[in-house]
Amino acid sequence: MPRTATLPKPRRTQDERSAETRARVLDSAIECLIEHGYSGTTTTVIAECAGVSRGAQLHHFPTRQGLVIEAVSHLASRRMSDLRCEAAKLPESDKRFDTVLELLWQSFSGPLFFAATELWVASRTDTELHAALYEVEREIGRSIGSLIDDLGGETSRVPGFDDLVELTIHMLRGMALQRILRDDDDERRRQFDLWKRFVIEMAEQVSNS
Repeated sequence: MPRTATLPKPRRTQDERSAETRARVLDSAIECLIEHGYSGTTTTVIAECAGVSRGAQLHHFPTRQGLVIEAVSHLASRRMSDLRCEAAKLPESDKRFDTVLELLWQSFSGPLFFAATELWVASRTDTELHAALYEVEREIGRSIGSLIDDLGGETSRVPGFDDLVELTIHMLRGMALQRILRDDDDERRRQFDLWKRFVIEMAEQVSNS
């Protein structure tokens, strides 16, 4: 039986190789922020984690500050893309306020929150970092707000909806910070479910009044 010829894989372009290196460095920066904190996330450590030369890393990201900020933005964009894909699969009838609240729960339960926390603390005494991080957080907030509006449907037009979402964000941020000191995920989840029932009932009452 004749052997089937195997076609050689097309060679990647320089742009494709460059994009792959950038993505690997950004992912490694997030891993380092979570594992070592901001002070331990040096360019040398990131390069070693990414498996790239220090020169290659510096070519794409000349400063540590610029690298870690773009890494948080990179992870946020990737997470928002995943959430939009998940939302697109939902039947229209399932796009309810509880879906919005679960989205917020996920946003404060993943690696992005703890990586960002490291930068928030460092930015308290670093004005340049603070200014750059502020713009990134504004963009992340706009993306989350847009997705919440899409998922919320009619509920998102209920008076006080924005306040309920904002209060939920403040609560979840505090609950997420507690995880640093206390290992009680089940209790936090129980309390969040209690809050979720409360705000859903409130939104329904306002909507029906």
